[in-house]
Amino acid sequence: MAQRVAISRVENNDVETAVRRAIELAGGLRELVTPDSRVLVKPNLVQPAPSGSGCVTDARVVEAVTRAVLEMAPRSVIIADGSAAGYDTEGFSTEDAFQATGIAEVARRLGVELRNLNTDQFEEVSFDKPLVMDRARIARTVLDSDVIVSVPVLKTNLRTNVTLSIKNMNGALPGAEKRKPHHLGVDRAIVDLYSVLRPSYAVLDATVGLEGMWHYPEDSREMGLVIAGRDALAVDIVGASLMGFEPAQVLHLRLLAERQGVNTDPAAIEIVGEPLLRHRQQFKTAFQVLQAKHPGVRFVQGESACSACICEMASPINYLREAGYAREMEGLTVIIGNPTWIEFKGKTAALGDCAGEFAALGSFAAGCPPKEDDVIRALCQLCGADPDRVMSFRDEARRQLWESADPLLKR
Repeated sequence: MAQRVAISRVENNDVETAVRRAIELAGGLRELVTPDSRVLVKPNLVQPAPSGSGCVTDARVVEAVTRAVLEMAPRSVIIADGSAAGYDTEGFSTEDAFQATGIAEVARRLGVELRNLNTDQFEEVSFDKPLVMDRARIARTVLDSDVIVSVPVLKTNLRTNVTLSIKNMNGALPGAEKRKPHHLGVDRAIVDLYSVLRPSYAVLDATVGLEGMWHYPEDSREMGLVIAGRDALAVDIVGASLMGFEPAQVLHLRLLAERQGVNTDPAAIEIVGEPLLRHRQQFKTAFQVLQAKHPGVRFVQGESACSACICEMASPINYLREAGYAREMEGLTVIIGNPTWIEFKGKTAALGDCAGEFAALGSFAAGCPPKEDDVIRALCQLCGADPDRVMSFRDEARRQLWESADPLLKR
Protein backbone atom coordinates (compact mmCIF):
# COMPACT_ATOMS: atom_id res chain seq x y z
CA MET A 1 0.00 0.00 0.00
CA ALA A 2 1.31 3.45 -0.91
CA GLN A 3 2.50 5.70 1.88
CA ARG A 4 0.38 8.80 2.42
CA VAL A 5 1.91 12.27 2.52
CA ALA A 6 -0.13 15.44 2.99
CA ILE A 7 0.68 18.85 1.55
CA SER A 8 -1.12 21.73 3.25
CA ARG A 9 -1.08 25.38 2.18
CA VAL A 10 -0.71 28.20 4.70
CA GLU A 11 -3.62 30.62 4.22
CA ASN A 12 -3.88 34.10 5.76
CA ASN A 13 -0.59 33.49 7.58
CA ASP A 14 -2.32 30.86 9.76
CA VAL A 15 0.50 28.36 10.22
CA GLU A 16 -1.16 26.39 13.02
CA THR A 17 -4.22 25.56 10.91
CA ALA A 18 -1.97 24.45 8.04
CA VAL A 19 0.03 22.18 10.37
CA ARG A 20 -3.09 20.63 11.87
CA ARG A 21 -4.61 20.10 8.44
CA ALA A 22 -1.46 18.37 7.20
CA ILE A 23 -1.29 16.09 10.24
CA GLU A 24 -4.95 15.09 9.97
CA LEU A 25 -4.82 14.52 6.21
CA ALA A 26 -1.81 12.27 6.73
CA GLY A 27 -3.67 10.12 9.25
CA GLY A 28 -3.34 12.00 12.51
CA LEU A 29 -1.44 11.20 15.69
CA ARG A 30 -4.09 9.31 17.66
CA GLU A 31 -2.85 5.81 16.75
CA LEU A 32 0.75 6.84 17.33
CA VAL A 33 0.69 8.81 20.60
CA THR A 34 -0.78 7.02 23.63
CA PRO A 35 -1.01 8.00 27.33
CA ASP A 36 2.21 6.02 27.90
CA SER A 37 4.17 7.70 25.11
CA ARG A 38 7.34 9.68 25.76
CA VAL A 39 7.34 12.03 22.77
CA LEU A 40 10.32 13.90 21.33
CA VAL A 41 9.67 16.86 19.03
CA LYS A 42 12.89 17.29 17.06
CA PRO A 43 13.19 20.55 15.05
CA ASN A 44 16.19 21.62 12.96
CA LEU A 45 17.97 24.33 14.94
CA VAL A 46 21.32 24.09 13.20
CA GLN A 47 22.37 27.60 14.25
CA PRO A 48 21.08 30.77 15.89
CA ALA A 49 18.89 32.22 13.14
CA PRO A 50 15.51 33.95 13.03
CA SER A 51 12.34 31.93 12.75
CA GLY A 52 10.93 32.24 9.23
CA SER A 53 14.37 32.54 7.61
CA GLY A 54 14.31 29.02 6.14
CA CYS A 55 17.56 28.23 7.95
CA VAL A 56 15.84 26.77 11.02
CA THR A 57 12.43 25.27 11.67
CA ASP A 58 9.85 28.03 12.08
CA ALA A 59 8.87 28.37 15.75
CA ARG A 60 5.21 28.55 14.74
CA VAL A 61 5.45 25.11 13.14
CA VAL A 62 7.19 23.66 16.20
CA GLU A 63 4.54 25.17 18.47
CA ALA A 64 1.66 23.83 16.36
CA VAL A 65 3.15 20.33 16.26
CA THR A 66 3.81 20.35 20.00
CA ARG A 67 0.27 21.52 20.75
CA ALA A 68 -1.13 18.71 18.59
CA VAL A 69 1.02 16.19 20.48
CA LEU A 70 0.00 17.59 23.89
CA GLU A 71 -3.67 17.14 22.98
CA MET A 72 -3.01 13.39 22.83
CA ALA A 73 -2.14 13.57 26.57
CA PRO A 74 1.11 11.56 26.38
CA ARG A 75 3.26 10.69 29.39
CA SER A 76 5.84 13.35 28.48
CA VAL A 77 6.80 15.77 25.70
CA ILE A 78 10.28 17.17 25.15
CA ILE A 79 11.48 19.57 22.45
CA ALA A 80 15.17 18.93 21.78
CA ASP A 81 18.00 19.50 19.34
CA GLY A 82 21.74 20.01 19.19
CA SER A 83 23.12 22.69 16.87
CA ALA A 84 25.86 22.14 14.28
CA ALA A 85 29.29 21.04 15.52
CA GLY A 86 31.03 22.31 12.37
CA TYR A 87 33.14 20.32 9.93
CA ASP A 88 34.31 22.63 7.17
CA THR A 89 32.14 25.40 8.58
CA GLU A 90 31.64 26.87 12.04
CA GLY A 91 29.81 25.31 14.98
CA PHE A 92 27.20 26.94 17.20
CA SER A 93 25.73 27.10 20.69
CA THR A 94 22.41 25.27 21.02
CA GLU A 95 21.31 27.55 23.86
CA ASP A 96 21.88 30.55 21.59
CA ALA A 97 19.84 28.80 18.89
CA PHE A 98 16.98 28.15 21.33
CA GLN A 99 16.78 31.87 22.05
CA ALA A 100 17.34 33.24 18.54
CA THR A 101 14.79 30.94 16.90
CA GLY A 102 12.06 31.58 19.44
CA ILE A 103 11.92 27.92 20.48
CA ALA A 104 12.79 28.75 24.11
CA GLU A 105 9.73 30.97 24.26
CA VAL A 106 7.56 28.26 22.69
CA ALA A 107 8.68 25.72 25.30
CA ARG A 108 8.05 28.21 28.12
CA ARG A 109 4.61 29.11 26.81
CA LEU A 110 3.56 25.46 26.46
CA GLY A 111 5.16 24.29 29.70
CA VAL A 112 7.28 21.75 27.83
CA GLU A 113 10.85 20.80 28.67
CA LEU A 114 13.50 22.03 26.24
CA ARG A 115 16.65 19.91 26.10
CA ASN A 116 20.09 20.48 24.58
CA LEU A 117 21.18 17.27 22.85
CA ASN A 118 24.78 18.46 22.53
CA THR A 119 25.17 18.37 26.31
CA ASP A 120 22.80 15.46 26.94
CA GLN A 121 23.96 12.17 28.42
CA PHE A 122 24.64 9.65 25.68
CA GLU A 123 24.96 5.97 24.96
CA GLU A 124 27.23 4.38 22.37
CA VAL A 125 25.03 2.29 20.08
CA SER A 126 26.17 -0.35 17.58
CA PHE A 127 24.50 -0.64 14.19
CA ASP A 128 23.60 -3.94 12.55
CA LYS A 129 25.10 -4.48 9.07
CA PRO A 130 26.44 -0.92 8.75
CA LEU A 131 27.43 0.68 5.47
CA VAL A 132 30.14 2.91 6.98
CA MET A 133 29.34 3.67 10.63
CA ASP A 134 29.35 0.67 12.94
CA ARG A 135 28.65 2.63 16.13
CA ALA A 136 27.89 6.12 17.31
CA ARG A 137 27.13 8.06 20.46
CA ILE A 138 23.45 8.98 20.59
CA ALA A 139 21.78 11.37 23.03
CA ARG A 140 20.00 9.52 25.82
CA THR A 141 16.89 11.68 25.45
CA VAL A 142 16.39 10.44 21.90
CA LEU A 143 16.94 6.78 22.76
CA ASP A 144 14.47 7.04 25.65
CA SER A 145 11.71 8.43 23.42
CA ASP A 146 8.89 6.14 22.27
CA VAL A 147 7.70 8.56 19.58
CA ILE A 148 9.98 10.86 17.58
CA VAL A 149 8.38 13.62 15.53
CA SER A 150 10.98 15.02 13.16
CA VAL A 151 10.18 18.66 12.33
CA PRO A 152 12.81 19.84 9.82
CA VAL A 153 12.82 22.77 7.43
CA LEU A 154 13.04 22.54 3.64
CA LYS A 155 16.70 23.21 2.73
CA THR A 156 19.44 22.36 0.28
CA ASN A 157 22.76 20.96 1.47
CA LEU A 158 26.17 20.83 -0.20
CA ARG A 159 26.98 17.36 1.07
CA THR A 160 23.60 15.63 0.67
CA ASN A 161 21.75 17.84 -1.86
CA VAL A 162 18.86 18.22 0.62
CA THR A 163 18.45 18.13 4.39
CA LEU A 164 14.98 17.03 5.46
CA SER A 165 13.37 14.83 8.12
CA ILE A 166 15.81 11.89 7.95
CA LYS A 167 19.03 13.91 7.95
CA ASN A 168 17.48 15.98 10.74
CA MET A 169 18.16 13.03 13.05
CA ASN A 170 21.91 13.77 12.86
CA GLY A 171 21.10 16.29 15.57
CA ALA A 172 20.75 13.33 17.94
CA LEU A 173 24.53 12.86 17.84
CA PRO A 174 25.87 14.91 20.76
CA GLY A 175 28.48 17.60 20.22
CA ALA A 176 31.54 16.69 18.21
CA GLU A 177 30.07 13.25 17.42
CA LYS A 178 28.21 15.05 14.62
CA ARG A 179 31.49 15.24 12.70
CA LYS A 180 31.73 11.46 12.49
CA PRO A 181 29.26 11.03 9.56
CA HIS A 182 31.13 13.71 7.59
CA HIS A 183 34.38 11.83 7.99
CA LEU A 184 32.88 8.46 7.03
CA GLY A 185 30.55 9.63 4.23
CA VAL A 186 27.42 11.52 5.18
CA ASP A 187 24.77 9.81 3.05
CA ARG A 188 25.71 6.28 4.04
CA ALA A 189 26.14 7.27 7.69
CA ILE A 190 22.59 8.70 7.58
CA VAL A 191 21.35 5.30 6.41
CA ASP A 192 23.17 3.59 9.29
CA LEU A 193 21.73 6.04 11.82
CA TYR A 194 18.22 5.55 10.41
CA SER A 195 18.42 1.85 11.33
CA VAL A 196 18.30 2.94 14.99
CA LEU A 197 16.70 6.40 14.87
CA ARG A 198 13.71 6.20 12.57
CA PRO A 199 11.26 9.09 13.02
CA SER A 200 7.77 7.96 13.98
CA TYR A 201 6.24 10.93 12.18
CA ALA A 202 7.53 13.82 10.08
CA VAL A 203 6.17 17.35 9.77
CA LEU A 204 8.22 19.30 7.24
CA ASP A 205 8.26 23.08 7.56
CA ALA A 206 8.04 24.36 4.00
CA THR A 207 6.64 27.75 4.90
CA VAL A 208 9.98 29.23 3.84
CA GLY A 209 12.74 27.09 2.34
CA LEU A 210 16.42 27.81 1.87
CA GLU A 211 18.45 27.22 -1.27
CA GLY A 212 22.09 27.53 -2.31
CA MET A 213 24.57 27.95 0.52
CA TRP A 214 22.06 29.37 3.04
CA HIS A 215 22.79 33.07 2.68
CA TYR A 216 19.91 34.79 4.43
CA PRO A 217 17.79 36.53 3.24
CA GLU A 218 18.77 36.21 -0.43
CA ASP A 219 18.57 32.39 -0.44
CA SER A 220 15.18 32.21 1.31
CA ARG A 221 12.30 30.80 -0.78
CA GLU A 222 8.68 31.51 0.06
CA MET A 223 6.74 28.25 -0.24
CA GLY A 224 3.80 28.64 2.16
CA LEU A 225 3.44 24.90 2.73
CA VAL A 226 3.53 22.24 5.44
CA ILE A 227 4.13 18.57 4.57
CA ALA A 228 3.33 15.68 6.92
CA GLY A 229 3.37 11.91 6.94
CA ARG A 230 3.91 8.79 9.01
CA ASP A 231 6.78 7.63 6.78
CA ALA A 232 9.82 9.94 6.88
CA LEU A 233 11.24 8.57 3.64
CA ALA A 234 8.03 9.31 1.75
CA VAL A 235 7.91 12.83 3.25
CA ASP A 236 11.50 13.47 2.19
CA ILE A 237 10.87 12.20 -1.34
CA VAL A 238 8.00 14.67 -1.64
CA GLY A 239 10.12 17.43 -0.07
CA ALA A 240 13.01 16.88 -2.49
CA SER A 241 10.57 16.90 -5.40
CA LEU A 242 9.04 20.19 -4.25
CA MET A 243 12.53 21.69 -4.47
CA GLY A 244 12.83 20.53 -8.07
CA PHE A 245 15.30 17.71 -7.31
CA GLU A 246 15.27 14.12 -8.44
CA PRO A 247 15.02 12.13 -5.17
CA ALA A 248 17.17 9.29 -6.56
CA GLN A 249 20.09 11.73 -6.78
CA VAL A 250 19.97 12.11 -3.00
CA LEU A 251 21.99 9.04 -2.12
CA HIS A 252 20.58 8.40 1.36
CA LEU A 253 17.02 8.52 -0.02
CA ARG A 254 17.93 6.10 -2.82
CA LEU A 255 19.70 3.68 -0.48
CA LEU A 256 16.85 3.70 2.03
CA ALA A 257 14.31 3.17 -0.74
CA GLU A 258 16.32 0.19 -1.98
CA ARG A 259 16.44 -1.27 1.53
CA GLN A 260 12.70 -0.90 1.93
CA GLY A 261 11.91 -2.12 -1.57
CA VAL A 262 10.12 1.09 -2.56
CA ASN A 263 10.42 3.60 -5.38
CA THR A 264 11.85 7.11 -5.08
CA ASP A 265 9.29 8.32 -7.64
CA PRO A 266 6.77 10.58 -5.86
CA ALA A 267 4.12 9.13 -8.16
CA ALA A 268 4.33 5.96 -6.04
CA ILE A 269 3.21 7.95 -2.97
CA GLU A 270 -0.39 8.81 -2.11
CA ILE A 271 -0.21 12.61 -1.97
CA VAL A 272 -3.27 14.27 -0.45
CA GLY A 273 -4.18 17.91 -0.02
CA GLU A 274 -2.38 20.29 -2.36
CA PRO A 275 -1.00 18.92 -5.68
CA LEU A 276 2.79 18.57 -5.69
CA LEU A 277 3.27 19.89 -9.22
CA ARG A 278 1.34 23.08 -8.51
CA HIS A 279 3.85 24.08 -5.85
CA ARG A 280 7.08 22.64 -7.21
CA GLN A 281 9.91 25.16 -7.54
CA GLN A 282 13.48 24.85 -8.77
CA PHE A 283 15.82 25.53 -5.89
CA LYS A 284 19.38 26.61 -6.58
CA THR A 285 21.66 23.83 -5.40
CA ALA A 286 24.68 24.35 -3.17
CA PHE A 287 26.66 22.67 -5.96
CA GLN A 288 25.68 25.48 -8.34
CA VAL A 289 27.10 27.97 -5.85
CA LEU A 290 30.31 25.91 -5.72
CA GLN A 291 30.53 26.04 -9.51
CA ALA A 292 30.15 29.82 -9.54
CA LYS A 293 32.91 30.12 -6.95
CA HIS A 294 35.35 28.35 -9.31
CA PRO A 295 34.72 29.86 -12.79
CA GLY A 296 37.97 28.47 -14.17
CA VAL A 297 36.89 24.89 -13.47
CA ARG A 298 34.49 23.04 -15.77
CA PHE A 299 32.15 20.68 -13.91
CA VAL A 300 30.45 17.95 -15.94
CA GLN A 301 27.61 15.97 -14.36
CA GLY A 302 26.06 12.82 -15.73
CA GLU A 303 22.55 11.66 -14.94
CA SER A 304 23.81 9.27 -12.26
CA ALA A 305 25.71 11.98 -10.35
CA CYS A 306 24.42 11.94 -6.78
CA SER A 307 24.98 13.75 -3.52
CA ALA A 308 27.80 11.42 -2.44
CA CYS A 309 30.25 12.39 -5.20
CA ILE A 310 29.34 16.06 -4.84
CA CYS A 311 30.06 15.77 -1.13
CA GLU A 312 33.50 14.22 -1.62
CA MET A 313 34.41 16.69 -4.38
CA ALA A 314 33.40 19.93 -2.67
CA SER A 315 36.01 20.12 0.08
CA PRO A 316 38.99 19.08 -2.12
CA ILE A 317 38.08 21.72 -4.71
CA ASN A 318 37.81 24.42 -2.05
CA TYR A 319 40.94 23.42 -0.18
CA LEU A 320 43.00 23.14 -3.36
CA ARG A 321 42.14 26.75 -4.09
CA GLU A 322 42.67 27.95 -0.54
CA ALA A 323 46.03 26.19 -0.35
CA GLY A 324 47.27 28.53 -3.08
CA TYR A 325 46.62 26.63 -6.30
CA ALA A 326 43.88 28.79 -7.85
CA ARG A 327 46.01 29.56 -10.93
CA GLU A 328 46.89 25.89 -11.46
CA MET A 329 43.18 24.98 -11.34
CA GLU A 330 42.39 27.08 -14.43
CA GLY A 331 41.22 24.87 -17.28
CA LEU A 332 40.50 21.89 -15.02
CA THR A 333 37.57 19.63 -15.96
CA VAL A 334 35.89 17.55 -13.25
CA ILE A 335 33.51 14.73 -14.21
CA ILE A 336 31.01 13.09 -11.85
CA GLY A 337 28.29 10.67 -12.84
CA ASN A 338 27.94 9.18 -16.31
CA PRO A 339 27.71 11.89 -18.99
CA THR A 340 26.91 10.45 -22.40
CA TRP A 341 29.64 12.51 -24.07
CA ILE A 342 32.27 15.03 -23.13
CA GLU A 343 34.52 17.26 -25.19
CA PHE A 344 38.10 16.70 -24.07
CA LYS A 345 39.74 19.96 -23.03
CA GLY A 346 43.03 19.07 -21.37
CA LYS A 347 43.43 18.22 -17.69
CA THR A 348 40.45 16.09 -16.76
CA ALA A 349 39.59 14.33 -13.50
CA ALA A 350 36.97 11.59 -13.39
CA LEU A 351 35.62 11.17 -9.86
CA GLY A 352 33.68 8.12 -8.71
CA ASP A 353 32.88 4.76 -10.22
CA CYS A 354 30.10 6.15 -12.42
CA ALA A 355 32.71 8.26 -14.24
CA GLY A 356 35.11 5.35 -14.63
CA GLU A 357 34.76 5.16 -18.40
CA PHE A 358 36.50 8.56 -18.59
CA ALA A 359 39.45 7.52 -16.41
CA ALA A 360 41.81 7.40 -19.39
CA LEU A 361 41.27 11.12 -20.09
CA GLY A 362 43.42 12.11 -17.14
CA SER A 363 43.31 11.20 -13.45
CA PHE A 364 40.73 8.99 -11.75
CA ALA A 365 39.53 8.58 -8.15
CA ALA A 366 37.62 5.31 -7.80
CA GLY A 367 34.89 4.58 -5.28
CA CYS A 368 31.20 5.10 -4.64
CA PRO A 369 31.90 7.71 -3.53
CA PRO A 370 35.68 8.16 -3.78
CA LYS A 371 37.58 9.01 -0.60
CA GLU A 372 38.32 12.69 -0.03
CA ASP A 373 42.09 12.12 0.06
CA ASP A 374 41.94 10.20 -3.23
CA VAL A 375 40.07 13.11 -4.83
CA ILE A 376 42.73 15.53 -3.59
CA ARG A 377 45.49 13.35 -5.06
CA ALA A 378 43.68 13.08 -8.41
CA LEU A 379 43.20 16.84 -8.65
CA CYS A 380 46.74 17.61 -7.54
CA GLN A 381 48.17 15.20 -10.12
CA LEU A 382 46.54 17.24 -12.89
CA CYS A 383 47.34 20.66 -11.44
CA GLY A 384 50.94 19.99 -10.53
CA ALA A 385 50.03 20.64 -6.89
CA ASP A 386 51.47 19.03 -3.77
CA PRO A 387 48.75 16.80 -2.23
CA ASP A 388 50.50 16.71 1.14
CA ARG A 389 50.44 20.51 1.24
CA VAL A 390 46.74 20.59 0.42
CA MET A 391 45.88 17.94 3.01
CA SER A 392 48.00 19.66 5.65
CA PHE A 393 46.25 22.95 4.89
CA ARG A 394 42.87 21.22 5.18
CA ASP A 395 43.72 19.50 8.44
CA GLU A 396 44.95 22.72 10.03
CA ALA A 397 41.90 24.65 8.83
CA ARG A 398 39.60 22.04 10.33
CA ARG A 399 41.59 21.92 13.57
CA GLN A 400 41.16 25.66 14.01
CA LEU A 401 37.45 25.50 13.17
CA TRP A 402 36.85 22.67 15.62
CA GLU A 403 38.84 24.31 18.40
CA SER A 404 36.75 27.46 18.06
CA ALA A 405 33.50 25.44 17.92
CA ASP A 406 34.14 23.04 20.82
CA PRO A 407 33.41 25.57 23.63
CA LEU A 408 30.11 26.44 21.92
CA LEU A 409 29.07 22.79 21.91
CA LYS A 410 29.09 22.82 25.72
CA ARG A 411 26.28 25.34 25.89
